[in-house]
Amino acid sequence: MPREVNQRAVEDVPLRRGGPARREAILNAALRLFRQRGFHGTSINEIGNAAGVTGPALYRHFSGKGEILAEAIRAGSRRIAAATREALTSEDLAPEDALEALVRSYVGVALDNADIYAAYMLEARHLSDEFRRPLRRSELRHRDEWKRLVLELHPDMTDDEAKTLVRMAIFAVTSFCMEPSRLDRKALIDLACERLNALLDVHPNASR
Repeated sequence: MPREVNQRAVEDVPLRRGGPARREAILNAALRLFRQRGFHGTSINEIGNAAGVTGPALYRHFSGKGEILAEAIRAGSRRIAAATREALTSEDLAPEDALEALVRSYVGVALDNADIYAAYMLEARHLSDEFRRPLRRSELRHRDEWKRLVLELHPDMTDDEAKTLVRMAIFAVTSFCMEPSRLDRKALIDLACERLNALLDVHPNASR
């Protein structure tokens, strides 16, 4: 049975043992391996080798795979929250433009952090409930923001219909993160946004 992560222990010592650059290298290496092989299919020694440190030396930075996964997912959650706040800073946006801005910011941060996003979607089940619950609450708050804008744009839609559309849109972004693409970043973001806007029936600047 996988060893679960104690959230309080992780939060109390977010930068203990070792420099930030080395910790970042370990996080990035671990996330790539988790994505390729899964959480249980990846060993501490493999993470260390990919990051340029020995397995035992890795323990000077993290207590184990669980702490690596927890810290990476928490960082990704913060980035998504920051992108959402930035996208909705203007109070003068029409509903179409606000939702389009939210979609574009979310797609951009998800694709730029595809390994973190994939780890959250596929591997978060290995975290303890104590850590997973706040992440789930953060995810639901994010979905509620999407739903609010969808309902502003489509006032005749039911709450359940809006929730379903939002889930479909977010799962669509997940599919873009799971496999690498030969498209460049801008082309991939434009394609993803075009498809999501069509799904949500968003027509930016239509009111102008």
